[in-house]
Amino acid sequence: MAQERRNLYRILHVQPEAPLEVIRASYRTLMSTLRAHPDLGGDPEAAAQINAAYAILADPERRRAYDLSLKAGGAARKSAAAAAPAAAPAAGAGAASSAAPAGTVSAHDPAAWLADRACPFCRHPLPGVVRADTRCRHCDSPLFRRPAFERGELFGRRSSPRNARPIGATLRLPGVAGDHAVRLRDLSLGGLSLLSPLPAAPRSAMRVMTAGFDGVAVVVGCQRQAEGWLLHGELLTLQLLRQQGVYVSTKV
Repeated sequence: MAQERRNLYRILHVQPEAPLEVIRASYRTLMSTLRAHPDLGGDPEAAAQINAAYAILADPERRRAYDLSLKAGGAARKSAAAAAPAAAPAAGAGAASSAAPAGTVSAHDPAAWLADRACPFCRHPLPGVVRADTRCRHCDSPLFRRPAFERGELFGRRSSPRNARPIGATLRLPGVAGDHAVRLRDLSLGGLSLLSPLPAAPRSAMRVMTAGFDGVAVVVGCQRQAEGWLLHGELLTLQLLRQQGVYVSTKV
C-alpha cells in the first residue's frame, strides 16, 4: 500500500489502538455533529480526507497494512534523527528570549501548551500518558489535543472552515465560579465563537461543553455586543461525544 502522507488516526481524531466502534463513532461525529459533510456546509476536500481515512481504518486488512507502514516510517525517521548532527543554537539567543509569559498558552500552536506538561485550563500537572479519553484529575477538562490540521493532518494547508452552529453550550472560565449558559455561534475543528454573558481576557483559557463535544480553547478575541460578549477561541483540546451515550468517558 502506498505510504500515507497524513496520519489517518489523527484525521479521525482517535488513538492508533482505538477499536472499530470508536472509529465509527468518531467518523459519525466529525461528519454530522461537527458538520464536516459537504451537505452540512463542510469543506469537500476535508470530507474526502475523512472518508478516505475511514475507508482504510474501518477495513481490518487495510488498517493492518497501514499500521505496518506507520511503524516502518517511524523507524526510518528515528534512524535519520540519530544520524543527523545536533543543530547549534542561534548566536546570542537565550533560552528565555522566546519563552511565553508565565501562565499563558500560544494562540497559534495547539500543541505548545503540552511543553510544560500542564492542563491548559487549570495548570495542574498532566499525567504521564495522554490518551483520547484522558481528563485532568483536578478540573476534569479533556486533555487530548485537537487535530493539528493546519500542519496537513486534516485540512491540508488551509485553515479549518467555520460552520454556523447556533446551539446552546456551557462555559467555564478559570477563577470564575459556576457554569454559564452560552450560545455557540460557529464551530470548526480548530476554533469557535460564542455569545457569553461575561467577558474573558485574551490568551486566557475557556472550557466549552455541548452534547457533541467538550474542549478547552484559548481566547483570541473578546468583543462587546448588545446582548453580551462575543468570545472567539482557538481549540487546544477536544473530546468528541456521541449524542446517544458518550463515546469516551465524560463527567460534565
